[in-house]
Amino acid sequence: MDRWYKIDNTGKVFHAVADDSNSSVYRVAIIMKTCVNPQVLQEALDQVTKRFPTLAVKPRKGVFWDFLEENDEPLFVQEEKQYPCSPINPKNNNDYLVRVLYYQHRISVEIFHSLTDGYGAIEFLKSLIYQYLILQGEELTDVHGVLSPNVASNKYETEDGFKKYFQSDRQPQSHEQAETALQIKGTPFDPPGVNVIHGVMQASKVNQFAKQLGCSVTELISAILIHAIYTETMKSGRYNEKIIIALPVNLRQQFPSLTLRNFFSVINVGSYVNDETTLENILETVSNQLRMKTTKEALQIEIDRYVQLQKRLSAKLTPLHLKYLAMRYGFYHFGERAKTTTISNLGNLKLPESMKPHVERMEVVFYPTRKSPINCGICTLNNKLTITFARSIFETDIIKSFFTQLVNLTGQDIEISSNEWGEKI
Repeated sequence: MDRWYKIDNTGKVFHAVADDSNSSVYRVAIIMKTCVNPQVLQEALDQVTKRFPTLAVKPRKGVFWDFLEENDEPLFVQEEKQYPCSPINPKNNNDYLVRVLYYQHRISVEIFHSLTDGYGAIEFLKSLIYQYLILQGEELTDVHGVLSPNVASNKYETEDGFKKYFQSDRQPQSHEQAETALQIKGTPFDPPGVNVIHGVMQASKVNQFAKQLGCSVTELISAILIHAIYTETMKSGRYNEKIIIALPVNLRQQFPSLTLRNFFSVINVGSYVNDETTLENILETVSNQLRMKTTKEALQIEIDRYVQLQKRLSAKLTPLHLKYLAMRYGFYHFGERAKTTTISNLGNLKLPESMKPHVERMEVVFYPTRKSPINCGICTLNNKLTITFARSIFETDIIKSFFTQLVNLTGQDIEISSNEWGEKI
């Protein structure tokens, strides 16, 4: 009998809100030192896929909730021809909500966000790259930190972290009234698509600069991006709107869990900006908000609130389409309208030392949406910090301003590259 899984608390939202302007598909990728061999990559994928049972699934329609069922069909690697993070049509992908792509030196994994978060995607990518190198004949002497396809998954990897840490005895807290954030305007690509712009810098020097300012890299980049957004939008006379950055937070850092499903929260940081506001002012505000909102107590409140909401929506007599309507309303009013852009920082990728000589760097592409047409992904590998902007509009002024300010502040060189979709920076 095939195994099946309930969609986790966060994953249900992505099933509800995904459409042509919001694919809910993100990408993690590693740039190899040599060109990718697609035949070997396919063999590696065949061996790794079943190690991740919550990814080797197909969506199924239910009366009260959709669910995920074990998928026994092969998952085929594909040469990259579309723009990044394009919608995944399961019917064209053997019913999978995961896509594995190759292009020259790049191996990419694209995942519909209902299956897992950045942590789960990285674990899958690490295992895939490891097995690919083994099949290439490379001698990898250590496996620490890599989930081997020869070891079966365990129940802790498939647990729902939200349910595990939900405190049912806590008094429910109402959601604060969502603020309306400044929305980035622009001219949508025609035909629609996603342009990505990568900026690569030496991670240690950026970290050192942030440390001198008494902040984290995430806080520094958030502050510079807020300043860049203000600098470019003030030209059109939009002065009185709050610029808000949405930051996904890995809950495993405060609530230990091995789950490979979604286990993250999103916090908003930002401020009103005017001609008197300095970058230092913005940085102080962002740092204070981020540290206050990522305490264990604050994140516990978010876990409890989210599970309580799901419990209310799970009333047995409520049809699925009505639940999805409620979730879409919440997403657009408490999510999309309450942020200007998203920055997703997946941190420093930990690889076995024997793997590092074979890989160059990593990339994270976080899909844009209608209300958030420019989003940012950050990651570090081999001392290379890669900042990637994904955009669905022609205008690049904000991105240019961001990179210019970052270079001027840190004094570091930055290598810029882009795909072929839309206009380059």
